[in-house]
Amino acid sequence: MPTPDTFWTYLGAISIYLVVLAVPGGLIGVAAGLRGWSLAGLAPLLTYTVTGLAGPWLHLMGLPYNVGTAAACTVVLAGAAFGLRRLGQSRGWVSTEPDKPPVRWTRRAHIAVAACVVLATVLSVTVVLSASGGASAVFQRWDTVFHANGIRYIAETGDGGLTGMGTINWYPEGSFYPNAYHLVGALVYSLSGATIPAVLNAITVPIAGIFALSLVAMIRQFGGRAVFAGAAAIVAGAATTGAYESVSSGLLPFALGIVLTPLAAVALQRFLIRPGVDTGTVLALSAVGLLAAHSSALFGAMLFAFPLVIQRWLRREGKPLGDVLRMLPVMLVSALIAAPHILGAITFTSGAYPYQAWASSIELSEAINQLIKFRQILSDPQLWLAALLVLGLLSFRTLGAMRWVAGSALLLSAIFILVACYGGLSWVITFSRPWWNDKYRLMALAAIPLCLLAGHGLAELQRWFAKAVSSWSWLQAKPRIPGRIGLVTAMLLVVGMAVVTQGFYTQANAKAVAYAYHDGPQQPDRQPPVSADEVTAMLVLQKMGVGPDEKVLNDRIDGSAWLYAITGIRPVAGHYDPGVPPKDAVYLAANFRNYDTDPEVRAAVRRLNIHHVLLGNGAIKPQLRRAIGLRDLDGLDFLRRDYANPHAVIYTIVK
Repeated sequence: MPTPDTFWTYLGAISIYLVVLAVPGGLIGVAAGLRGWSLAGLAPLLTYTVTGLAGPWLHLMGLPYNVGTAAACTVVLAGAAFGLRRLGQSRGWVSTEPDKPPVRWTRRAHIAVAACVVLATVLSVTVVLSASGGASAVFQRWDTVFHANGIRYIAETGDGGLTGMGTINWYPEGSFYPNAYHLVGALVYSLSGATIPAVLNAITVPIAGIFALSLVAMIRQFGGRAVFAGAAAIVAGAATTGAYESVSSGLLPFALGIVLTPLAAVALQRFLIRPGVDTGTVLALSAVGLLAAHSSALFGAMLFAFPLVIQRWLRREGKPLGDVLRMLPVMLVSALIAAPHILGAITFTSGAYPYQAWASSIELSEAINQLIKFRQILSDPQLWLAALLVLGLLSFRTLGAMRWVAGSALLLSAIFILVACYGGLSWVITFSRPWWNDKYRLMALAAIPLCLLAGHGLAELQRWFAKAVSSWSWLQAKPRIPGRIGLVTAMLLVVGMAVVTQGFYTQANAKAVAYAYHDGPQQPDRQPPVSADEVTAMLVLQKMGVGPDEKVLNDRIDGSAWLYAITGIRPVAGHYDPGVPPKDAVYLAANFRNYDTDPEVRAAVRRLNIHHVLLGNGAIKPQLRRAIGLRDLDGLDFLRRDYANPHAVIYTIVK
């Protein structure tokens, strides 16, 4: 179900996304005093911070969000960070010496770790592209249409507010949604000239590479070995339950929040060991970036990093009261600059939108099995990663300053088990509301420390291997060889892992991600929600002169909800979601075929300025049937059938 994009257009979209990820956040990071791996890791998060702040605040000021205003906001935020740091230095509040990691890495180690991040990114690109079957394939899962429509809406209207993009479906007021993901996507769409499906794919392909970079930055901040950092990067590119599984469910902004979560520990640790205006600025901006990427990301980051704070207090490296008092100004600044997001979330939570709990109730043994074997939606376990996880757990004492990761794994795994096994309990539903009581989301959160422990297991295996090889007497007689044993053994283990995992589980991960393009496990006899014929019909409709203030009547369950994302024409139903739909949309879905005899139908058609009807033939859920008011329209005298193919039809209202 691809849309028309050339290879060069798609390559340009990926390249532009990588530039957008690196440059705005990188400028802000440099201005705030970040350097090295901390800068590289935090740059993507700070990019989402500045865009996530720019859109809502520009909207409140009556200004459009576009490439120019986003660049201006970047300059303003970078200038503010630089000014605060220089003010702190002049007053003696900030050290003029750059941060020095606890452990020195050699130049060779830096290059090797960077190569591992590149490898994870290549694995990610390979997985997503082989899963989609094409660079411009259309995502088929539930929420992906909302994200697609949102990106186009922001790019075309300049409305970066937190409710605006919801007006494609929940008109006229819209609906709250944290939109940093969509604001970055709008920049890529505007700069690349690619279609929306191609932009969504371009943003998705490096997802595991971003995860790898985040883990490396975190390990570097805590003084971990270079081998540990490289091993964690490789695990990030191989683990299904890390970056890939959320993508397979269509949870695109949530997946982004997951891969950025480890950076919360980087920003927090920098502030705890050296409280100052500069480190506080980075921590505040990091918290806002996570909140703007996805509402649950900040909650998840707090849970992930909580054992870090406990370890600090147990080791008497800090006092609880002192740490809390120093955190208060940071929390206040974060709350002030993220006020639109906080107020929007509160309003949404107390609004009319229904909260439906998943109420999972799998067996306890099965939940533990899924955690250990890095699999949930796939039947085949990732046994080699499970073995590395066991090694990492058994040797957690050698983690040093990162022993808290074991506590994080225990805490987040326990929360996953709670929701997966006892998700129907009322207090569990309430507690897990930030994650919609969804065991798949909580598995992704638990996977973060589990990937770190598996990476630690691989690093410890390399340590033991190198120690054993170093004891060989004939090697000790050769002066240049012992210094290279670490690198050689690490490379041999990576090659060995590639062999035993059949290319770092690329095929299995592609199968999982493919669910995003087939609406779940592929069913050969079932038509996907958005078929190639439906896309063709949308492009035909685009040539029929539909006005900018018109809406096209469509059925909520079929792929026509993608009409706006693909053509810019607004449908009556802009999302599969039936929660609190507009009254006119509900009435037309139930009664449109009574147009001749029902004056309220004609009034709703006039209010929404409807002149055309587009119906597809697939359904987002197999058990759903077309709305009763949109069935059997052929032959009705108020409609003219202007176009049809095997899976889509276009009518024009002639009365």
